[in-house]
Amino acid sequence: MLTLHSTARYLIFFQYAGTKYSGVMRTPADQAGEGVENHLESAVRRLKPVNEVSVSISSRTDTGVHALCNSAHVDIQRRADKPPLPEQTLVEALNFHLKAEPIRITRAYRVHSDFHARYQAISRTYVYRFALGLRHHTEMPVTERDLCWALRDTRLDINAMQEASALLIGTHDFSTFRALNSETPFKNPVKSLESARLEPGVSFSQRHFHRYDSLLSR
Repeated sequence: MLTLHSTARYLIFFQYAGTKYSGVMRTPADQAGEGVENHLESAVRRLKPVNEVSVSISSRTDTGVHALCNSAHVDIQRRADKPPLPEQTLVEALNFHLKAEPIRITRAYRVHSDFHARYQAISRTYVYRFALGLRHHTEMPVTERDLCWALRDTRLDINAMQEASALLIGTHDFSTFRALNSETPFKNPVKSLESARLEPGVSFSQRHFHRYDSLLSR
């Protein structure tokens, strides 16, 4: 007897604090650190789909790197007597199973079965934050812990960095910037960089707490 199953592909958007993860990609069982993908797939399996679970991430991040918004697609095949999960129900169910981890699903959309989160990604944006003027790492505000790179007693020549970054704008062969691995022969090193900006920023505490400074100035 032939049994039919209801299958749906979803595009999910998620965010995470990557401090304790070995990166976003799945890691093998014999590796000490886990990737964010390990936990995403575990959460999907708890929904008891019929199919083997595999999450396809759109953009890689390295060990300790956070994501305000990353995306992936996943197929969920339910039993014949169950319809595809509504998008918001999927978001809530995955977050329920992820609640012990600093990972949150923000949105989910039903997409065509041939949609691919990685190959159909339009652009990617990365933010690098540096804390300057610290004499010691213990001077880092607690609200910035693990959120920026502390450069002790270091002055940056912003003008020189802006001039250098301008050289990267456009379409180039970035072969010398990438690490060699098993996927290297199958990836096109020619990429287009649309924008590179360097600008001064403020910490969370500087942006939201001014009473202490105002008291000192009186």
